[in-house]
Amino acid sequence: MTGQPIRIAAFLGTQALGDYVMYHLTAGSVARALDARLTVIFRDDRPYKTTLNALNPLVDEVIEVPDESRGLLPLDMLAAGENPPEILLTPSMMDFGQCIGTPPVMRLPDRMAAELDRDLRECGIDPGRWFCCLHLREPNYVWRLGADRLRDVDPTSYLPLIRRLIDTNGGQVVRVGDPSMTPLPKIDGLFELGLQPDSFALQAYALSRARFFIGNDSGPTQLACALGTPAMSTNALGVGVWNPGDAVLFKTYRRSDGGGDVPVADIVAINPMLGNKRPSGLDYIAVSPEDLVAAGEHMFEVTRDGPRDLGEGTEPAARLQFPLPWRDMTDFADLTYLD
Repeated sequence: MTGQPIRIAAFLGTQALGDYVMYHLTAGSVARALDARLTVIFRDDRPYKTTLNALNPLVDEVIEVPDESRGLLPLDMLAAGENPPEILLTPSMMDFGQCIGTPPVMRLPDRMAAELDRDLRECGIDPGRWFCCLHLREPNYVWRLGADRLRDVDPTSYLPLIRRLIDTNGGQVVRVGDPSMTPLPKIDGLFELGLQPDSFALQAYALSRARFFIGNDSGPTQLACALGTPAMSTNALGVGVWNPGDAVLFKTYRRSDGGGDVPVADIVAINPMLGNKRPSGLDYIAVSPEDLVAAGEHMFEVTRDGPRDLGEGTEPAARLQFPLPWRDMTDFADLTYLD
């Protein structure tokens, strides 16, 4: 040992928003466990990566890999520095299940928050009323065009939920996403933040300040969890949330041969084996608008006591061995599964 802090380099070699968020958290958990300095290596090939790098408080240094390196990691970039890393984490080593201890929490730096708070108010959001964030996955997102259509939802099925949250519960709904989304009808109290181009940083700020988040199997759900916002995944095919009190409302897994519906407990039990795979012989039935309203009521009730404190999760490891041990996401916290 040189007497200097251990340095870890993490190559975040992914493009999907959710994976990029979770790679950050896993790398951060390793750095936290070793009380190490973390260098993040990335390609700036998506509009959200630079912002996400700034949200991880455990990152000490950021290195952008040139595009011409394509699928390769130029290791000479690391060796050329004055303090090369002792440990290099590759994408295969940063599956979220390999997170050490409780997942870290992302935070917006103060230098970003003040300006973004002003921008959010200028969108018309009333600072005197609570708001939640909503994301509804559709097939037109430019970076995932038509991919995994089973995860998509009909945005109009969420309209009764939106109206309940606004008209009955007195809140506001901020919809996040991207400009390819289907615009919803004009509703007083509904703000289509995702339709604004180049608004990722503002959306991240909104997620960090929301009373709760409701979404489905998509990257914004993982970002909401990473920011510590109480979250529910609806029309879910997997779990996708990991903080205490978070909730999941699955699509109905119905046997195609007429054998009935798969119980929620069985879906949870097989989740570790599924990942993004789908069992054959099943039809996947969307959640009804009425059940989505009930899901919104659940989140409204469990967040009555105000913001929760997830702590910093400082759990130094006496010994760290590779490959890192793996846990299923259902083992991270006590989650609620709505039936």
